[in-house]
Amino acid sequence: MICPRCGASNRDGATYCDSCAEPLSEAAEKTSSRSEGLVGMMTFDWTMRSLLAGLFGIVGAVVAASQGAWGFVVLFALISLAGWGFLAYTVRNAP
Repeated sequence: MICPRCGASNRDGATYCDSCAEPLSEAAEKTSSRSEGLVGMMTFDWTMRSLLAGLFGIVGAVVAASQGAWGFVVLFALISLAGWGFLAYTVRNAP
């Protein structure tokens, strides 16, 4: 359950927030389910962005290599590596 006052995550069935001691009510449960849906949407959005960064990094590196621009090959390889790394992090820590 997410606290409506401070936004901290609390264990299910908690009466008061563990962070700010705000009483948790049924209204907080409704807010919690909406927030979890929003977090799921944000996770999907970042997952897709990471996937696209990984793919475009590979394509950019291949195109740059075909033209002999080795500095851009390194740049696109780093972009691809960052995209795949963030994708793995996002998938592993998905709600």
